[in-house]
Amino acid sequence: MKRREFAITSTLGVAGSLLFGCVDSKTFPFRKNQVVACFGDSITYGGGNGYVEILQKIANEIRPDLNLSFLNYGKSSETITGLTEIGHPGPRPYLFERLDGLLESKSIDVAMFCYGINCGIYGKPSQKLFDSYKIGVLSFLEKAKTKNIKVILLTTPPLTLETVPIEIDMNSEFTWMNPYPNYDKEVLQEFKKTILTLKHDALLASIDIHTPLLQNQTTCYENDPIHPNLTGHRLIANTIIEKLGF
Repeated sequence: MKRREFAITSTLGVAGSLLFGCVDSKTFPFRKNQVVACFGDSITYGGGNGYVEILQKIANEIRPDLNLSFLNYGKSSETITGLTEIGHPGPRPYLFERLDGLLESKSIDVAMFCYGINCGIYGKPSQKLFDSYKIGVLSFLEKAKTKNIKVILLTTPPLTLETVPIEIDMNSEFTWMNPYPNYDKEVLQEFKKTILTLKHDALLASIDIHTPLLQNQTTCYENDPIHPNLTGHRLIANTIIEKLGF
């Protein structure tokens, strides 16, 4: 299937799946022996020591009776918009080119979803971009629905240029190495709003990790403005646990 073709065509059935009521995100979503697949980019991947692995450790410690399994399906540079900025080393991975295979490879009960930081390819905002991101999120929810998988949406983490500043050339193309200075305020905040306002019958909860990471950026970021450090990953895990009522 061509890039973005699935994301566009799968939205045809979205209208009948939308709910207008509020999701009770305080309801504990897990049952015994469930598999929780965590989809995302390099922040989800976390180098084998990120929030996914922290969630597994905490679940093992405080709810060993549930025997939960957290699978890390994070992939560096990936997007749900199918976009790639000029100068990126090759096309960015696109979730919907691998999603079917992942869903077929393992029986999944709950999917945790965290995309956005790469999806605007670090450039200026546009309605076309915001629509593309929303289509990607809804497409994931629709695909999960067909597999009877419930979804926990996480907002995108922030771009913390205040804590880890980058010298930006406004006359060059905006990329992950030369991001639009207002990318967080004008793009990622809109992505965050999309995650927190969408309603869908596959949705278990929508969790804001952007705000706590931004508020604690001086301790959660140190090497670059994109990837949180271990303290940041612990904050993500703790925010998820608090929201879900572990």
